[in-house]
Order: sequence, then C-alpha cells, then structure tokens
Amino acid sequence: METALTPAVSHSEALKEEFGPISRILGERYFDGVRFPAEAEDELRALHAKGFVVHVMRTTAWINFLYLAWAMVRRALPPVRAVVNLRPWFTRPFRKTAQRGDFDVRFTYARRHAGSGLIFLKKTALLSAAGKDIEENPFPALVAMARKSDKTIFLVPELFVWEKRTSSIKPSVLDHVFGSPDAPGFVHSMVAFFRNYRRAQFRVGEPIDLKRFIEENPQDSDELIARKVRSALNHHLARETRAVFGPPVKPHERIIEETLRDRTLRKSLDAVAAESNRRPESVLRQARRNLQAIAGKPSPTTLTFVAPALGWVFNRIYDGIEVDEAGLDRALKAASNAPLVLCPSHKSHVDYLVMSWVLWNRGYAVPLVAAGANLSFFPLGPLLRRCGAFFLRRSFKDDKVYAASFKGYVKKLVHDGVHQEFFPEGGRSRTGKLLQPKLGMFTWQLEAVLEGARNDLIFVPVSIDYEKVVESGSYSKELAGGEKKPEDIKALLSTPKVLAARYGRIHLTFDEPLSLVDLMKSRGLDPAVPFTDEQKKGLVRALGNRVMYGISKVSTVTPHALVSASLLAHRRRGMTSREITDRITVLRRIAEEEKAPLSTMLKDSPSNPEAMGAIQDAMRTFCSDGMVRTQKAHGEVIYQAEDDRRGEMSFYKNTLMNLVAARSLVANALLVGAPAPFDEVKARALWLSRLFKVEFIYRVGASFDTIFAEVVERLVRMGLVIHQGDTLSVAPEPHARPELEFLADLLRDYLEAYLIAAQTLPEVAAGTAQDRKAFVKQAMDVGRAEYHSGRITAAESLAKVTLENAVAYLLEQRYLVEEDKKLKLGPAAPDVAASKQFAEEIRRYLRHQG
Repeated sequence: METALTPAVSHSEALKEEFGPISRILGERYFDGVRFPAEAEDELRALHAKGFVVHVMRTTAWINFLYLAWAMVRRALPPVRAVVNLRPWFTRPFRKTAQRGDFDVRFTYARRHAGSGLIFLKKTALLSAAGKDIEENPFPALVAMARKSDKTIFLVPELFVWEKRTSSIKPSVLDHVFGSPDAPGFVHSMVAFFRNYRRAQFRVGEPIDLKRFIEENPQDSDELIARKVRSALNHHLARETRAVFGPPVKPHERIIEETLRDRTLRKSLDAVAAESNRRPESVLRQARRNLQAIAGKPSPTTLTFVAPALGWVFNRIYDGIEVDEAGLDRALKAASNAPLVLCPSHKSHVDYLVMSWVLWNRGYAVPLVAAGANLSFFPLGPLLRRCGAFFLRRSFKDDKVYAASFKGYVKKLVHDGVHQEFFPEGGRSRTGKLLQPKLGMFTWQLEAVLEGARNDLIFVPVSIDYEKVVESGSYSKELAGGEKKPEDIKALLSTPKVLAARYGRIHLTFDEPLSLVDLMKSRGLDPAVPFTDEQKKGLVRALGNRVMYGISKVSTVTPHALVSASLLAHRRRGMTSREITDRITVLRRIAEEEKAPLSTMLKDSPSNPEAMGAIQDAMRTFCSDGMVRTQKAHGEVIYQAEDDRRGEMSFYKNTLMNLVAARSLVANALLVGAPAPFDEVKARALWLSRLFKVEFIYRVGASFDTIFAEVVERLVRMGLVIHQGDTLSVAPEPHARPELEFLADLLRDYLEAYLIAAQTLPEVAAGTAQDRKAFVKQAMDVGRAEYHSGRITAAESLAKVTLENAVAYLLEQRYLVEEDKKLKLGPAAPDVAASKQFAEEIRRYLRHQG
C-alpha cells in the first residue's frame, strides 16, 4: 500500500561520526521509516535558529533517545548533547552526550557544541505501572540560564509513538512488571517498538519560549516558574498522549453502567415510565438492552488480527490509498485541545474501514464509528463492534427509550473523550454527489457539550473519494427504480467477486478542523448561557452545513470524474479525443482556480485520452467495463457512452459537481438569452440555485450576490464572458460558446429530472400519484416515455434519488402539499395550467443546450 512519506535527507559523514556501523544499519532499517512530518522538521529548524532547543519527553525510554539522536543527525539538526534522567549506556551517541554533573554544565556543554538537550519527565519503576516523577529537576537551572542568556531557550514537548495498546483503567500484572503504555519498561518498549516500528511516528507539540514565560511572570521566583513550566509540559504531553491513544480503555459493561447513571438519561426514562404507566425498572431494563445493542466493544487484539487482513484486501483490490498527511496531522494536533469527531463523506461500505485502517497503521487510536444497525448481522456485526463500530437504527422517532439511550451513549463517549466518526450524510450516496446533512448526530454531540460532558469538540470534515466504487452496479439498479437490498450474509459471501476486480485508488483528504465553541462564538452565542430552541436548531444547521461544505472543498478530482463529466455533458452520438481533451482541460483549470485537490496520478499527466497517462487509464477502464465504446472513422477515434450504462457512469461525474455547480448555474442563466443585463442573469441563476437547493453544497458564509459576482469574474478571466457596464454577453472567441455550453450541459440531467417531476404533477390531480413513493414511481414511468420519445436526452436523468429530491422541492415550494402522507396539488400549482407553466420555466433552460 502506498503512503506519502517524506524521505529523510542523507548525511552519511555525520552519521559515521555519530554512530557505529551496526547502529547505522539498524537505524536505516528501523528508524528511517518513522513518520516525521515535514512541518515538524521545519519548526525544529526554525527554533534552533532562534535559540537553544530542549526536547522534552514524557517517560524514560532508551528507544526514544536512540531515535531522537538518529533523527536529529539524519536531518542535519543539532544533535542531542545533554540528557536528563537516562541511565548511562555504551552506545556512541551517548558517549558524546553529557549525562552527569550540574544541569547548567550539561546544557552549557550542549550549547557550545551546537547541540540540543533532552529531558524525560518520568522514569519507569518496577511494580509501578504509571512510572515515577524524576528526582532530578533541571528546570530551575534552565530558568536561570534563560535569564542570563541573550538567546531564549525553547522547551519542546515531543511524542515518539510506537505503542499500539491503550492504557487500561485497571493496570494488569504485566503492566506492573514490564510497565504500562504510559510508562513502558526497557523490555516493554523494545518489544513494542520492534513489533510496531512500521507504524511509528514522531510528533512535536507547542514549544514553550522560556524567556517569554519569565517575562510574563515577573513576580515569580525561579523555583515557582520552574514548577509552572514543568506542570505545563506535563499537561501538554498528557493531552498529546490522549490525542494519539484516546482515553484509557473501560470494560463494555462498565460503560453501559456509567451511561445508565447519567441524570439526564434517568430523567428521560422516568418520564417515559410515567407516560406509559410502566414500572421504572422495566423501562431501565429496556434501556439496558438498547445499550447492549448500540455500544461498541473495541478490542486492540481484534484490530491486531484484522488490520493485516484488511491491508491484504486493500492491496488486492486497490492501487493505493492517497492520504492527505498534512491534513491528518492538523486534525491530530487539534485533538490535543478536544476530542475529535471525524465526519467523512459516504459513498461505499468501504468507508467504514478506510479511516480506521489508516489511523491504526499510523499509530493513532481508532475512533468509534457510528454504523447502521443493518450491518449488525452475524458474523459481520460482532466483528465490526470489536473493531470500534457502534450501531444505530435508521429511524426511532416513536421509540423514546431508544432515543434517550442512544443520546446517553453519545454523551458518554463525549464525556470520556473518545474520538468518534460518523457520516453526516446518513446513508451512502448512490449518485456520487454529496448529500444534505442529517442533523441527528450533530444535535446529540451539541447537546452533550451543552449539558457539560465536555468543554468543546473538534469536527473534522473528511472526503473519501474512489476512482471506482465496489457498489456501482447495485447503485445504478437502485437509481433506475430497483429496491435497495438489505445487507445480509448472502451479500457478505459475495465478497470473492469483489476480490477478483480492481478499483483504482482511494483518496483521503481533510479540511480544517472546526471547533464547536469557536462556531458558537462566531454566531454570537455564549456557551455558558442557556440556548433557546431556535438558537440550538440554527447552530446545528450551521454546523452541518459547514461540515458538508468542508467536505466539498477537499473532495479529490479523479481522472474518472474528468472523463465521465466530459462524455456525459454531450448530446451527440460521440466525441473525438480532441473534444474530450479540450473539456478535460477546462475542468482542470477550474480545479486549479478553486485549489481543489487533484489525484496525484494527474500530476504532469496529459488531458488527451490517446496519450499515455491517468486520463487514458481511466478511459480504458470505462471501455473494459462496457460503459464506453470506441469507433474509428476517417483517422479519428470516436468515444461513445453506452446509453444503458450512463446512470452508472454519472456517479463519477457527480463527484465533481460541487466544484463546477456555481459556474454551471451561471452558464445556464446566461445562455437562456445573451447579451442580458447583469441583474437579469443574476435573477435567473438565483432561481436555478433555489431549484437545486438540495442537490449541491453551496459555500457557507457568503451571500448569493457575492458568489454570483465572483463566478462572473472567473468566467471573464477564462475568456468565456464579457462584462461591460451592466451587461453580460458571451465572448466572441471561438472557444467561448462551446465551453459555456459544456459547463451548462453538466446540469442537464438535473434539469431533465426536475422537468419530469413537473410533468408528473397532473398525475396527482388524476389520483394516480397519491403519495411520495407512488409519485416517484409514476415520474420514472413518465421519464421513460419522455426519454424513449427523444424529448429528453440524458438517460441518467431517470434517477430515483434526484426525483425524490425534486418531490421535496415541490413540497417546499407548495406545488404539492402532504396531508396524512397523501399528496395533493398545492397553492403554487392549483391546476394543470400552473403545473405546465412551471415545467415550461425549466424547459427554457434546456432549449439552448444540445
């Protein structure tokens, strides 16, 4: 499996001086693969340039000293020349390191030899699982040195992660003898490192500028400042350790018992008992059964066995996982301030596994993942539960006991500081585009904080993108009107079919972490003051929208998305390679302007499907899968999308629709009639944006007027539009109209789907579409007639999900009203004539295309 590792710079001469031949062989074998972020290296280099650096680690471990000594020399950083609280040994780097004598003598020696210092805050001790504080206290000497020196001293808390096991609430006998993960003994540390060195990592925390610290505390003595500094370092390293490993592991039954003791939960259960005339003990037993069905049972032992098997599967069916290492590092740095809530996009069942596998292989705690109860069947359910899944029903509005139990469990996770992961879209996207957020989990996370379980939570939007999804065939059947099949043992046993295929690459990218408290303050809310229901609902909506926008910002543009978008936004029978190249070039330019992540396979890769590279590979994949066929005529290769596979192919086009949606809306609005006044084009674009309100993720924190003006400016820069005075027109250059039509045509399948929904409105008056399900079924039938008669041209417009969204729009705009789950025409379309007028409004945006 490929990962993005920054290779260390080779400094062979320095290594020879510092290490013997055996040490160099071992260092290259075991230390060079440790993840040492480039940002951490740059930060240490900058600190060394400004002053004297003292590395601070939590607990004495020889492996930590050896790695740090190697890493500093390997990266041409000042070597470790003074150490506190480490037993003498016989290795060459230690012989050059001052480890005895007065502290000021040791650190002065290190400074004179252009080196750095190292302090361990705790030492291991037999029969003490937590270790013991060091007897040597170098901090008063460092404070005195900082007062006298012109240059400052930087105390840098650092974590060398090579342990896979999380500490337990109750240490075992082995922990007392060999040390716990918090304070490992020599044997423990060596065994654990050599077992896990491939997943080891080095983390650098926030440095303390000792000179500035002294200036900020002018009245304090050296001893008092030393105690404050030591306390701050201990606190920071404890937070960093918890960010990596999570909280100490508690037994499953203990978590359930502690959840049931929550006052808010007990109050809710008592209220249910009073309303239903049941005994409180009966309701409590029901809540306990619910929690047994909900709660995860994370097991490091299970993960140890599952991770290699999962790695084999990923290597078997994927070409690699591209991980945004810088984004992941940002997220884990934020975890030292508050527990993480990872919010990934959801396009495949593989999503449940990707994040956990990536984190496990980098030495981080695996989050508890919210999964649908439909996946709790035997034997998959028990396995997922031990890998960190907890389960929730799709709907439990009428089950107050279950709702209270689940909310109580989430609150318990927040209280304990457990990292969580849930999919804000709720279910998997069958169309490839991002769905609107489901707000239930956001609400429970917020309420847990407001009820005092934690001071803050950090939400991290994550995009998981695939070049091919395992379920694409079943998705296309569902979109064509087929019923969704429930997951069961039969589906699990079909895995060998999956293992026989290849699915390209997976892309994992992270947006900026979002503090819940910071979001509250940005909306003028004080976490210490009780919220009204409206304030709470508004905050939850803002949080959900902000997370989904974050996911859309970091969604990766893949070669398959570029090829499918170029082919599907075209109504003639086929396209030449030149036409496809031009369209892909336009999309890549937009991605560059928007700073959207591009698949690394696209780097320096031509846009021509006939030239060797990622685009050609994607086109060949579509051809081999029977989605595209080629014809040769008159010396040209013509590419044609197969009509009966367009729905499946549109999945990949839709993955980049949020990137181009704003430009596509404006292109449609302009091509209806240009030249046209600026405000008139803006009004058309506004109407379209409201029509597709639930289809796309729009930028948060910016008004429509601002977004429209920015998009027009970008189209002008692309040479497609002329903005003169108050008038917008299509640029006269030969490429302008074809490229605008291409951008507009990216929305054609959505326009046709909503047109089909509008044409189905008379069926409500006729009584043949009495509820939502019947309406969508009737709309699919109307759409098939329209498609086969040639009145609509995009086979992918016959998508069940898009038609369901269209029904939601019709209800919101009062073209339809729903009473007792029955549909009837609303005040916006009281008769057939009004329905036809709405359909005609949509149709005019389709006439200019084709």
